[in-house]
Amino acid sequence: MILFVLFFIIPVAQSFWLSFTNSYGMKQEYDFIWFDNYKEAFTDKTFTQTIANTLSYTLIAVIAGNLVSIILAFLLDSKLKAKNFFRTIFFIPNTMSLLVVGYIWYFVYTKVLPEITKAISGQSVALLGNKSLVILALAIVGIWNVAGYYMVIYIAGLQSISEDLIEAAEIDGAGTWKTIWYIKLPILAPTIMTCLILSVAAHMKVFELPYTMTSGGPVGASSTMVYKIYTTAFGAGRNGYASAQSIILFLIIASISLVLNAVMKKKEEQLS
Repeated sequence: MILFVLFFIIPVAQSFWLSFTNSYGMKQEYDFIWFDNYKEAFTDKTFTQTIANTLSYTLIAVIAGNLVSIILAFLLDSKLKAKNFFRTIFFIPNTMSLLVVGYIWYFVYTKVLPEITKAISGQSVALLGNKSLVILALAIVGIWNVAGYYMVIYIAGLQSISEDLIEAAEIDGAGTWKTIWYIKLPILAPTIMTCLILSVAAHMKVFELPYTMTSGGPVGASSTMVYKIYTTAFGAGRNGYASAQSIILFLIIASISLVLNAVMKKKEEQLS
């Protein structure tokens, strides 16, 4: 509890206080300016663009990432040979630092992929330099990094399903797809909602990928909220304004999480 208060409660309270000030750099003196930082944030096109970028990235990464994880979980929960080996292979990317992952995939996108597409079609593809595709390119990396982690959670959920239910469904003539659709997925619903909440919180805070792969480019198309907060605080030295931006990010994540929690409770009530 002491560590929690020292390293979470106090810093959060300090950030909330600083968001109402014009704190700058290492200066110890600052003025209380009320909601000016928040007004500036919502009228700053570069910041509002990062909100749109972050939500787009999160939407793609959360939906596609959980879909990939569920598919992998069903495949590796079956009687597949060497399934433990494949579980390990798919989980390995999650053990790597996102900074390392970013540099690896930067090399893939800028060196390997252009050469492959040039050899096939005669034209090289620069995904990280395309404003329309750069968010998708980053989301693919994010999915690759965390799919194995959520896969393990889904496998644990599948293994908790009673074998009696599966056997009863088979006796009643339900095939594989009907068993998955009418038994496994409904029982797995709370696990799915939990993974959705966790992945939303994780992807909304993405920083390492735009930092290592694009530096927020091209023309701010891949600048996320956390990357913008970082440049505001450590690049421009505007601590107060950066704190206001971080509070806005916190409120967005909290709002989405509350909505998902409400949906999860309704699903649990329906199942009970």
